[in-house]
Amino acid sequence: MGFASGSMSFRRFLVIGNSCPAEVDQSLLDKLAEHMLRPEPQMPEDVEYGWGGGQHIYDNQLSFDRNVFNDALVFALRIDINRVPSSVKKAYEAMEEQAVAQSNPSGFISRQQKKAVKELVAAKLREEVRSGKFRRTKLLPILWDVASQMLYCTATGTALEQLSELFERTFDLQLQPLTAGSRALERLESKGKRRDYEDFRPARFVIGPDGDQVFPEYPWTIKEAQPKDFLGNEFLLWLWFEADARSGAIKTGESRETTIFFDRSLELSCAYGQSGHDLIRSVGPSRTPEAREALRVGKVPRKAGLLIEAMGQQFNLNLAAESLSVTAARLPAVEEADTARKVFEERIGQLRDLGQTIDALYEAFLKLRASSAWESQCGAIRKWILQAALQPMVAVA
Repeated sequence: MGFASGSMSFRRFLVIGNSCPAEVDQSLLDKLAEHMLRPEPQMPEDVEYGWGGGQHIYDNQLSFDRNVFNDALVFALRIDINRVPSSVKKAYEAMEEQAVAQSNPSGFISRQQKKAVKELVAAKLREEVRSGKFRRTKLLPILWDVASQMLYCTATGTALEQLSELFERTFDLQLQPLTAGSRALERLESKGKRRDYEDFRPARFVIGPDGDQVFPEYPWTIKEAQPKDFLGNEFLLWLWFEADARSGAIKTGESRETTIFFDRSLELSCAYGQSGHDLIRSVGPSRTPEAREALRVGKVPRKAGLLIEAMGQQFNLNLAAESLSVTAARLPAVEEADTARKVFEERIGQLRDLGQTIDALYEAFLKLRASSAWESQCGAIRKWILQAALQPMVAVA
């Protein structure tokens, strides 16, 4: 299973609707079973999708022992694509046409014979598609934390559309992608601060290419469904400031601190849409000359490798700014579990802790972002960027 061992990658989705279950019960397993993907012997559709048991692409078994761990339901989205590659079709037709032409006295194939070849090849390909010869299967692991109504999966693009449609058809519930903008709206609205959210505009941290009166555009968020996802870029920049200009210890509760380090990689893009994209791979990438120069010319972080210490645990992961998605997350080793089930259940607990830690950091940022202290913080970040740009550029080993 995708969450049972090794590193984890996921996006998070809020499960919303009037019929959200309070716990995993047999009815949930029964609903999954009703929409399981079981390829039929007749001619398949070009694209078919449905649920799977999750252990492998042919797994169609569901039970509490196999799919329920630590109050979470673990299963998968299976997507089958049944398409003949155009190169295969052309090759079949070329071979058949050549064989027919050789049997003709003229050595050429007639127009009528070409039409017959096309019909023959089409029939042959239909049989091969029916047999599953050209089937390509993709399996996306899913973990549904029913208690918190949070679903974890890597689905994007067309796969996300399929996941959302199938989830609603199966459970009469909707999936809301948790992005920087949607999370900010949900958290601030719950505190009666929707107006603060609506008033958010991109902050200016450097003098842009067109002067200090022009604010960043964040071109990658303008056309998205959630245009305020630029808050995720500001969030990563704030974390960078806290990690490199201060101690890296951020208060995330009345008596809790979370410590942040930037590690392994850092991706940046120009918030003004003019100076391109950088990918920095290094020990301490945020302290490299390239990173400092990127900030100076108006670039902001899009994705960062982070080392997070919280709740007595250490998490190593890559965090994407706009989607708040996580890739290559390495969880602490489970030392005292004596069965595979216990190991998995401990990992689910750690996954929840990681999600809560990211949320707590983001909430600390939002609290500052929606306060009168934000402009002062922006001034401190501007000063830090300018000072970093003026320091001697010594590469980080």
